[in-house]
Amino acid sequence: MNENFLQLLSNIELTERQKEDASTKIKSVCGAVHDKYYESDYDGSTKEVVGSYRKDTNIRPPKDIDLLFIMPDEEFGRFDAGQGNRQSKLLQEIREILNERFSTTEHITAFGKVIVINFAESSHSVELLPAWKLSSGAFKIPNTENGGFWEIWNPNMEVINLEQSEEQNSLTLDFVKILKKWVENSNVPLPSYQVELLAVNFLNLPFAENENPKFPHLIAGFFDYLVMKRNSNLYSPASSQFINLGEDWVSRTQTAKKRSEKALNHESEGNLEEASKEWRKIFGMDFPTSHNKFAKYASETNIAQLNEQYPSYGDQDITEDYGIPIDTSSRYTVSIDADIEQKSFRKNPLSWFIDKGVPLEKKKRLTFKITDIDVPDSYRVMWKVRNYGSEAQRAKDLRGEISHDKGKEERIENTKYHGEHYVECYIIVNEECVAIDRILVPIKR
Repeated sequence: MNENFLQLLSNIELTERQKEDASTKIKSVCGAVHDKYYESDYDGSTKEVVGSYRKDTNIRPPKDIDLLFIMPDEEFGRFDAGQGNRQSKLLQEIREILNERFSTTEHITAFGKVIVINFAESSHSVELLPAWKLSSGAFKIPNTENGGFWEIWNPNMEVINLEQSEEQNSLTLDFVKILKKWVENSNVPLPSYQVELLAVNFLNLPFAENENPKFPHLIAGFFDYLVMKRNSNLYSPASSQFINLGEDWVSRTQTAKKRSEKALNHESEGNLEEASKEWRKIFGMDFPTSHNKFAKYASETNIAQLNEQYPSYGDQDITEDYGIPIDTSSRYTVSIDADIEQKSFRKNPLSWFIDKGVPLEKKKRLTFKITDIDVPDSYRVMWKVRNYGSEAQRAKDLRGEISHDKGKEERIENTKYHGEHYVECYIIVNEECVAIDRILVPIKR
């Protein structure tokens, strides 16, 4: 299972295009504000990247880029001498600057401490925090709550905290990324900076001094540790204050704890396929199965790259196009495979061909079907077929439609074009998608 976690880390890394998008957004947003407050050309010296992008704990899909914009010293006196909520006036002034520059964004809002610039869906948004740098290295920042006030914040302390932990055990950053995938997949109400602090505190415990710790046991141990932290106080070196963790996240953590314990038991019994199923309930489809870690399941990262290379107007999304939300906290699973007949081979499931490294040929009939499901209630099934490749592109036959099952819990397709394709199965209960499985369909020359 530790190898599966290493593959998970690879699957949730940002693509090169996503990294370029982040770099472009940083330059354009900070450059627009710089041009308003400074006479010099923008060279990047008036901005600081903070948050996960500064700490190298960011994961795919793209989310917020947290930025500090360093204001000129004289501007503080202008805002501080004003009346009313001076901090809100600062945010609103910068919001207007950005509104003039970015007319193609979804919307730009200002609240709390930041201005949020939302760009197109599935790309980075930006959270911009105006600040004045102090001689101590900390920053004076606005807070519009309770009538408005200035507060001191030192994000560099968060960076130092992570770096020291990474130097000690060399896996802190990867550990944090894995935990963030759990938070994202299971909709856990824990902010990223709290996850990072909890991870560092956990890894500082004596048992973590093991010379060669493995992720399955570390993750399961962390869930056990986190359950005990309900309503406890967590010290934040960035704000030099204690934060109460509350307990809104406890039930999801208890669920993850039970699933991780099941996964460890399955692994100890040698049943790696069942172990990986339990981990997939926690981390989603980016966690590979042990049936064939690298071939059977197309990772989200690979799909993102293929979507960019072979865009299809017919590509549909279960939530956006059908209004069916995905219940990421669901404990249910479904597995699919396909029966296939190919010359020189006996009738075998598609997964067998993939495991053996045998490429599929064109003009073969595949019957996709559900091989395992643990949804006890009445449910309905939907299927998605997505194809890629230059052949389909030239024929203007790039697909991606989602269709309803006709009651047989199967989908019949024919191998038509060379390329990497996939078929996805959705299980719908009470108009929510409670389980998904995907299988790769490689058709090669």
